[in-house]
Amino acid sequence: MKTIVKALDLSNAVLKVVKAVSTRGINPILECIKLVCKGDSLTLIATDNEIAIEKTIKAETYMEGETLVTGKLFAEFIKKLEEEDDLELYLDDNRLKITYSSSVGFIQAIDPEDFPVITKEIKENSFTMVQKDFKSLVNKTSFCCLQDDSRPILKGCLLEAERDMITCVALDGRRLALCKKPVKEVYGKIKAIVPSRALNEIIRLLDNDEDLITVIIQDRNLMVEVENTILTARLLEGEYIDYKQIIPTNFLTEFKANKVIFENAVERAAVVSRGVQNHLVKFDIKENCVNITATSEMSNINENVLISLEGKDILIAFNSKYVLDCMHVLEDDFVKISLTTPISPCVIRPNSDENVLYLIVPIRING
Repeated sequence: MKTIVKALDLSNAVLKVVKAVSTRGINPILECIKLVCKGDSLTLIATDNEIAIEKTIKAETYMEGETLVTGKLFAEFIKKLEEEDDLELYLDDNRLKITYSSSVGFIQAIDPEDFPVITKEIKENSFTMVQKDFKSLVNKTSFCCLQDDSRPILKGCLLEAERDMITCVALDGRRLALCKKPVKEVYGKIKAIVPSRALNEIIRLLDNDEDLITVIIQDRNLMVEVENTILTARLLEGEYIDYKQIIPTNFLTEFKANKVIFENAVERAAVVSRGVQNHLVKFDIKENCVNITATSEMSNINENVLISLEGKDILIAFNSKYVLDCMHVLEDDFVKISLTTPISPCVIRPNSDENVLYLIVPIRING
């Protein structure tokens, strides 16, 4: 294998695919990047058996071939060379020789025979939508996915496409996020649980908001191709929670608040509650005001925010982080918050968009 590539092209490609390199230390092969030199291109591939990223760049090939190099090391080394012009990559027995300017570096090369085969024959079902809508869909939901392995199915987002709309749902047992966005085309039946990590890696590939993205789903796999980069992911298997059954529709208390003013007040209360169990912040809602309080050993806060209230007064408490997580991604001037009892789930929506919804389970308090 011998090829010449642009240093910046290689650096950009490595930084994309290294996101799929395994960090668990279980299988050394999965900690590698595969280099495939063929024709007038160099293809880089990495996978941890959950997601795979493949990037192809132009190359001047003198000798075709393929090899593996340790992903993190290769990425760090090439990153330091991106200001160079051309790089020559030459496979010399068990070493990859990298020539730049009048200098040379070597990285151990590994036999690629045991590297996993990446499934790319995925054609059955698909949906196409505007990139900025897909980004918004993921950004407004994926943060609600479970972060640990206690319930693996909740580490993913449920995607369901119907007619001209796609719904994305994420939940972790204490909160839920739901967002709907329009789609241009839908082929086949779309109902899949996609790891949140895969969705977030996809949106990192997108750089033109007005272009379209097509997501292809078949059996247990998902695939996206964006500008010579292919991402594939293994879907999560199992039954997702029936989210429609846990979203309340009738409320005894509803209020509207200026989003920025309310968010800033909760952020100040969150600073106080940082060292408190569950980051507890109380909301005492009555008349046309919500009184926001938080107390810790070192400090306390008592702040009033004007609101427009309909229904009964209520005293309720939440984990401030959960409230702020959804407030940070809302894009409306006003928010609408709907409640029933101090122990029933609360629903937060942007005032002018019925296609976005957040549900948060409150914290029980005395008094």
